[in-house]
Amino acid sequence: MYLSFSTTLCPEASLSEAIQLAQQAGFDQIELFRTRTRSSPVDPNISVPMVRRMLDSAGIRLSGLNIRNITGKRESGQHDPSYNLRQVEWDIHLARALKLNNANTKGGDRSEQSLKDLIEGVNTLLNRIPDITLNLGNHHGNRLENLSDYRLIMPDLDSRARILLDTGHLLTAGEDILKFADTFANRIGVVHLRDQVDDHPVPFGKGNLPFDDLMNLLKQADYRGPLVVELENVDWASPVEAAETAHNFVESLLMD
Repeated sequence: MYLSFSTTLCPEASLSEAIQLAQQAGFDQIELFRTRTRSSPVDPNISVPMVRRMLDSAGIRLSGLNIRNITGKRESGQHDPSYNLRQVEWDIHLARALKLNNANTKGGDRSEQSLKDLIEGVNTLLNRIPDITLNLGNHHGNRLENLSDYRLIMPDLDSRARILLDTGHLLTAGEDILKFADTFANRIGVVHLRDQVDDHPVPFGKGNLPFDDLMNLLKQADYRGPLVVELENVDWASPVEAAETAHNFVESLLMD
């Protein structure tokens, strides 16, 4: 397991600013977003080679890219699976150009049609692009929200479909994180760590996330992927101090 910085801490920062912040906080890995944050590698002023050079010069490795969701719809809400898959496939090729062999995505709304679109979409993309892994994230109110959703869908997906375990959204959904992680320990591809009380983020170790037990479970499962430190909407310290404190907290658990 290794630690990675999430740009959710600094959504308005440019890519160079986010990389610098991660570096100052002690991280040597960073996870980016295709949308949602200003530090997206999709920017009219930068190219893929420029992104690579920026990371290399800072000694920072790209651990993952959060791409657009497999919703089966256009931005307007019109049902159009082919259009949506073209978007997602473009994002996957962006991830590959950035030297990644995986990408993070999510599903659509909680309808039966979205479930069908997600299953067909994931399998279609993995068939088209044989050297990529897709990590499917849980999200409160999303098609993949809880343990029951994953139990329903994972048997129908290619083995290269893995799970993005997002602790914050599991807490929001009232899920038993340890039960979830234990059930799918052999299919977890990435872990997003966020501590909170109710829906409010708090400093790591001060909320409801069972860090010790989760780390032990992941170690027993021989999980070797990233632990992405998420500090969304942090306001209790400066960004660098908050990231450094969280980094040191999780790192100490890995050393036990």
